[in-house]
Amino acid sequence: MNNPYEGKLCVITGAASGIGRALALDLAKRGAALALSDINETGLEETKQFIEAPASNRWRLDRLDVADADAIKR
Repeated sequence: MNNPYEGKLCVITGAASGIGRALALDLAKRGAALALSDINETGLEETKQFIEAPASNRWRLDRLDVADADAIKR
């Protein structure tokens, strides 16, 4: 079966918990490179730890409040 996520960059907001975290974990298993953001830094770090074990992926974490337009531009 062809994997459309292998090596692709996937951007996920709200990755610290719930559906965002579940999506991040699933895409990591499929070999995607991840750009994860959330306002909750602690939860984002937890998501990162789940991704790191056991597989290693390319990822980037950013604390981000998507309601803050200036923060998004930065």
